[in-house]
Amino acid sequence: MQIFNGFELLREQALTEFNSTARFYRHAKTGAELLSLVNDDDNKVFRVTFRTPPRDLTGVARFPYRPY
Repeated sequence: MQIFNGFELLREQALTEFNSTARFYRHAKTGAELLSLVNDDDNKVFRVTFRTPPRDLTGVARFPYRPY
């Protein structure tokens, strides 16, 4: 078991078709999950996703409106 900044490495897999290595982590305290793709590409991007479950049984997901 390897831990990096509170994230435990759960799985590592080579993605030969993308010349990358996928690493799946879980944060020890919060349970947050992180997928990292390691490669030699200079274009570094990231994405954050949050679950937005419905508040009731109507099935409508809540999307808070936040004007900038």
